[in-house]
Amino acid sequence: MKSILLTLTTLAISSWVVFGNFTTPYNELTTVGDEDLDREEQARKNVTQLLDNVLHGYNKNVRPNAGVEPTTVKVDIFILSLGPVIDLDMEFYVEVFFRQRWSDPRLNYNNSNQMNFKVLSLNTIMLESIWYPDTYIYNGKKSKSHSITTPNRLFRIFPNGDILYTQRLTIVAACPMQFQKYPMDSQNCSVIVGSNTYSVEDVVYKWKHSDNLKDSVAISDDIRLSQYALITWDAFENIKVSDRIGNRTLLKVTFVLKRNLGNFLIQTYLPCSMVVILSWISFFLNREATPARVSLGIMTILSITTLGWNSRTQLPKVHYANAIDYYVLLCFGFTFAAVCEFASVNYFTKRRAGMMPGMQDDEEDDMLQAQVEQVEETLKKRKKRHKSSFSFFRGISRDRSRGTRRLLNSTPNKTHCDDGASDEDDTNCCGDIVNCLSGNAENRRQRFKRTAKDGKTFNSVSKIDEMSRIIFPVTFSLANALFWCIYYIF
Repeated sequence: MKSILLTLTTLAISSWVVFGNFTTPYNELTTVGDEDLDREEQARKNVTQLLDNVLHGYNKNVRPNAGVEPTTVKVDIFILSLGPVIDLDMEFYVEVFFRQRWSDPRLNYNNSNQMNFKVLSLNTIMLESIWYPDTYIYNGKKSKSHSITTPNRLFRIFPNGDILYTQRLTIVAACPMQFQKYPMDSQNCSVIVGSNTYSVEDVVYKWKHSDNLKDSVAISDDIRLSQYALITWDAFENIKVSDRIGNRTLLKVTFVLKRNLGNFLIQTYLPCSMVVILSWISFFLNREATPARVSLGIMTILSITTLGWNSRTQLPKVHYANAIDYYVLLCFGFTFAAVCEFASVNYFTKRRAGMMPGMQDDEEDDMLQAQVEQVEETLKKRKKRHKSSFSFFRGISRDRSRGTRRLLNSTPNKTHCDDGASDEDDTNCCGDIVNCLSGNAENRRQRFKRTAKDGKTFNSVSKIDEMSRIIFPVTFSLANALFWCIYYIF
């Protein structure tokens, strides 16, 4: 009997020990959870009571320290992205975190801080119950506030009444641009903010770091621009003078953007240079190859015109020429000069243009052609001097070819005498150029006759082509060096 009682007592003690150890932590967890819920509920009640006490009698239509001193709004900006820069519309995009700080003594809750709150992080709906600055962007065209997935705004109140208000904004701002050095230009694009209605007597805007204004603007390391490179930026504080509503403070941040040149080298500069070099091929072609050289000249001129037109499609219609326009005009001038060079070569050709060596075209045909041109010129002079002989020249004009042959057969000796006299004339380069431009038929006839005396049966390489093979490349290289020194280096 005693052993049975001892066994039962042992089992009871063991059960009490086992079940007691398991039930005690559960009861304690339940108690702790209830205490946390109670504390959270009490905190909500305290915050609600605190806000009710702070906003009691608060007038959101009146700024802080009204009638005492101006309200100071401190601003700093964090740049998330920059660009694109649209030259055609003279505007640029910038995405920022725009932060504003000001102090409102009416929101001081140090004396009522029963829960020792260091900061109140509130929903931005609370802004509708208090006063906040009417900040706007002076040079903004269109801007938007991000609201996905919720409005990207932050609002906090500190115990001493300081307020922090942050917004994420995408700003499209106007950027006055100058394109004289395009595409080797730099543009200064700014964002200007300030108060819409308050003058400096009521609200004053300042950058957060007054000792170094540039530190108030931070730039993300991930910024990449396709067409421009960000060189530097700076911050300024200005006063906008106004006689109607009073002077207002302005905060300005300016970005210095340098245009990248690589795209224009590939699309304009190198193609234009290659087209100019292509026009020099005509200097190495036979000067009797008139169709080939004329076609090559026209093709290069049209190519330069097309490239020059495409280079201005991305620019606004400004009233002045820019650097790329001058380069296109430079290339156009060299291609046009190449065509004019062939015209001079063709004029000084010893045989008639278009005749290749070995074709049935002897010196007699050349001499006949030159004499016909001389007779036509003589007829024109006689027509001017003897207006009374109109009927005689009218008879000649009816059968011009027959009259030309008659005059050629009737004055052979005089022609030969003139030729002999002209052979003794000393011609120079300047005289040849003047005769070429004036279309002097007499000079052309003399050149044909001298060629026949020399015994040449086909055209040799033109000296003009030989000089052009050196003059054109050297001149174009010097012009390029001067162009890049003026617009790119300086």
